[in-house]
Amino acid sequence: MHTNQVYSELATVNNGSHKWWHRRWVKIIGVFAIVLIVIAVILALVLNFVVFVPKKSKTDTTAATSSSPLPTAISTLPSLSTTTPLVTPTTTLAQTTTTITTQKSEWIMTGNMSVARQDHTASTLTNGLVLVAGGGDPYYSTLNSAELYNPVTGNWTITGSMNVGRYWHTASILANGSVLVAGGSNINVGYLNSAELYNPSTGTWTTTGNMSYYRGYHIASTLADGSVLVAGGLAPGGSSTSSAELYNPSTGTWTTTGNMSYYRRYPEASTLADGLVLVAGGSDDSAELYNPSTGTWTITRNLSTTRMHLTATTLTNGLVLVAGGDSGGYSGYLNSAELYNPTTGTWITTANMSIARYSHTASTLANGKVLITGGSGNDGWLNSAELYNPSTGTWTTTANMSIARYSHTASTLANGKVLVTGGSGNGGLLNSAELY
Repeated sequence: MHTNQVYSELATVNNGSHKWWHRRWVKIIGVFAIVLIVIAVILALVLNFVVFVPKKSKTDTTAATSSSPLPTAISTLPSLSTTTPLVTPTTTLAQTTTTITTQKSEWIMTGNMSVARQDHTASTLTNGLVLVAGGGDPYYSTLNSAELYNPVTGNWTITGSMNVGRYWHTASILANGSVLVAGGSNINVGYLNSAELYNPSTGTWTTTGNMSYYRGYHIASTLADGSVLVAGGLAPGGSSTSSAELYNPSTGTWTTTGNMSYYRRYPEASTLADGLVLVAGGSDDSAELYNPSTGTWTITRNLSTTRMHLTATTLTNGLVLVAGGDSGGYSGYLNSAELYNPTTGTWITTANMSIARYSHTASTLANGKVLITGGSGNDGWLNSAELYNPSTGTWTTTANMSIARYSHTASTLANGKVLVTGGSGNGGLLNSAELY
């Protein structure tokens, strides 16, 4: 009896131990199952939001619609303090697929010219190349060399040299695609009255008729009839001139036309929508209009201040933007700007540039804005650039050029970029070029 009782107790103990292990294994399996479920959920989330998430487009803004018409909801949201229902009128858009890429404005260095030069000319030819001609070099010599920039390759190639070295000259593109270079100065002989033509097809220069007057730092404007108006500038002895003359491409000759009312050096000229030519600044604050039909000049309203080495740009709205310049001496650099209204014949001030500058450049962009680059100011040579918005009448700074420069050139290319070349910088004369 005692023995049976012992066996019974052992059986009871063994049976309890077995049940305890059974319950323990159930718990372990349950916990393991829960862990597996949690891992599966985490893995699913990782795959959904990390591995298979679509990559962001590299464009700043991308808008696209499918090939089928899409309902577009235009929602009027109520104030948070009311219970006004959400109104969602629906319109249907026709098929449109558009990708809009906004590029950050920047300057990129491009190929160097073969020669460092300042006070040269740059002309965008009808074939898309840019012709750079003449100027002064680092050795105080006058250049007669010329070279061509190819926007496709970013390289320069030497082309035919002018017959006479010159700086402070003008370059005008004629209706037949030739380039007329006129006047200027040569360090060996002084101011020039000679002129010559560049033929893009042959890459050669030929002399044409001489001007009636020797001049440099003058203005040149191509008129609607194809003739070229040249006026003002510096004459022998360093005096200013009021004379004006016309070049006839058909005959290759010059004829004098009416004199300006004022003597002008370092002025600027703008062709207006009605065909008149506005000449402003240069020695004083006056402005006047040339009428090609009558060959006469009429005085218009004065600028707000004297301006030399300014820029003048005809805007897409027909107004003329005048910016910066030197008001006289070496302490009167200007950051002011003003607009000429051809309809009223008056000037109105507009917003100031952020930096006073002279001997800068102005270029009209495809969007109608005006890009101002470089020049010299109160702190020396400038690499800064800014944009004028005709719609708002305001200026905004944009990316700086890689190199500070003044007495340089700026040319608008067929692709909308702006090519800046040469000039003088902190290290002397420049052969570098860059693109905006």
